[in-house]
Amino acid sequence: MKQRAVLRLLLASVFITTSVWAQPSASPKAVKRPNIILIMTDDQGYGDLGFYGNPHLKTPNIDAFATQSTRLANYHTSPVCSPTRASLLTGRYHQRTGVHDTYNGGSIMATEEVTLAEILAQHGYQTGIVGKWHLGDNYPYRASEQGFAFSFVGHGGGIGQPGDHADNFFRPDSSYFNSTLYKNNVPVKSSGYCTDVFTDAALDFLKTSQQKSGDAARPFFLYVAYNAPHDPLQVPKKYYDQYKDLAFNTPFDTKPGTDWAAMTEKDKEDARRAYAMITNIDDNVGRILAQVKALNLEENTIVIFTTDNGNQQVRFNTGLKGRKGTVYEGGTRTPHFIRGNGIFPVDKDINTRLTHIDILPTLLEAVHIPLPGNLRLDGQSALPFIQGRQVERKGVFYNAWNRGWPEPYRNAALYKNDYKLVAVNADAQKPESFELYNLKTDPYERTNLISTNPAIAQELKTELDKVYKDIAASPNLVTRRISLGTTHENSTVLTRQDWSGLVSNWIAETGLAYWAVRVETDGCYDFTIQNRAIKKGSRVVVRVGQTQRSLQTDQDNSTKETISQVYLKRGDYNLESWLETDKGTLGPFYVDVKKR
Repeated sequence: MKQRAVLRLLLASVFITTSVWAQPSASPKAVKRPNIILIMTDDQGYGDLGFYGNPHLKTPNIDAFATQSTRLANYHTSPVCSPTRASLLTGRYHQRTGVHDTYNGGSIMATEEVTLAEILAQHGYQTGIVGKWHLGDNYPYRASEQGFAFSFVGHGGGIGQPGDHADNFFRPDSSYFNSTLYKNNVPVKSSGYCTDVFTDAALDFLKTSQQKSGDAARPFFLYVAYNAPHDPLQVPKKYYDQYKDLAFNTPFDTKPGTDWAAMTEKDKEDARRAYAMITNIDDNVGRILAQVKALNLEENTIVIFTTDNGNQQVRFNTGLKGRKGTVYEGGTRTPHFIRGNGIFPVDKDINTRLTHIDILPTLLEAVHIPLPGNLRLDGQSALPFIQGRQVERKGVFYNAWNRGWPEPYRNAALYKNDYKLVAVNADAQKPESFELYNLKTDPYERTNLISTNPAIAQELKTELDKVYKDIAASPNLVTRRISLGTTHENSTVLTRQDWSGLVSNWIAETGLAYWAVRVETDGCYDFTIQNRAIKKGSRVVVRVGQTQRSLQTDQDNSTKETISQVYLKRGDYNLESWLETDKGTLGPFYVDVKKR
């Protein structure tokens, strides 16, 4: 934490002068900086909009917004959720931030990272997040410790997952309705469908932000991170009914050579539900845009609509290869529309390759805030390309993700100029195991050029190896420990989201793993273990380092048991817990740790 304090001082005092706004003589009240609203959906692919040719989807609000915006037509994210969010907020490759997975202890961003929200807050912005954080649920990794003064979020990687609140997880068929969410880190029971609830909170934030503070309301940054259309594919009936009869049997749907031509009945039902969820999102985006207009904020508010990665299920994706989780274009190329009066051109496509790591420097330049001089970014501002001051982009873009810790050739890509090298379970000793595409002539990645362009492939592999070696040495790419016994969070709920080690099965009762924890203060701790019902006489065990305690349940159908007054000394430990039952050894879903 001492390192973080030093970083905060640097953030407040050391800046690179990039515009007149940064001159010492400029008063921070001289001109009100633009507000920023960043809307990002979850698992909505490039083809999941009417604007990009989907004939089935009803997205009139987002489509209209696209025509009013600058469209980053060649925009890329990471293949999955947490990595994209870490890169978007820091301008850095996600591995540098410590985020290397979506669970398995790999989706906790280092508290030392400096986020867009923190920088904006330093310059007087009101900051808020509603929706999905997915970068750490415990102190000191929560949104509230990473620059967001207001937060209204779900936990884990999504509502209803084993990293989420138990109330949601144990309601698998209805978790998106009446969800338990966290308002400024306090659990609250919501009423309604999650996307609608998050939008309600966003509208309240916008109204509250305009309450006068001195001569004028301070500018705001609102991050609206919807968890839809991520599964479970739950949606209000009135939206599902709009698609329930969609048969997917037109010539468009069965076009030979398309990835969605051979949809199974399950694929079709998943698509109906996903489309219904997206139409609900569209209505809610319309609500936000209407609120902006009603509050007379359009002239001085930057609004972004984007998504975090490609579609997870099989459905129309404009012909792009691959889906969520892959480094092919279908997994990482996503919609990105940005509107801002006098800053971003109206109804214009930008075909330069731009990415999530470019968003932080782009927005800071757009609102005339200089980059902190101590930051090492991987991205660069897109404004020179958007405003026509620069045409050719130099440099490379590295993209990768795999379960567990990073591997160099398991699921990685390197972009340079028109070419893209892909390594999917590739072998460095077998050049033919890599793939090479010319995206200018083959944007759908249909023709592998690896055998006909070995020199280009080798050049890109050298670049990939260079970036990977640099990232692998990042100081934040280490196991993050969850703090126990702090005044900032007592009790601390440990979930399967942050299990570490060889996670046998993160969703099954039989799953087993451990939590990496840091006991901050000596003392006695209570452990409440929660699982599905077990029989009388089952044994519940907690082990923290070499300290182990257990008890036997004294009643049937027990779902919670508390092991009390376990004395622990300050230090770093692996915390394990399990239940010895008539069904075998089970792993808990939640362990609530409270210092007495």
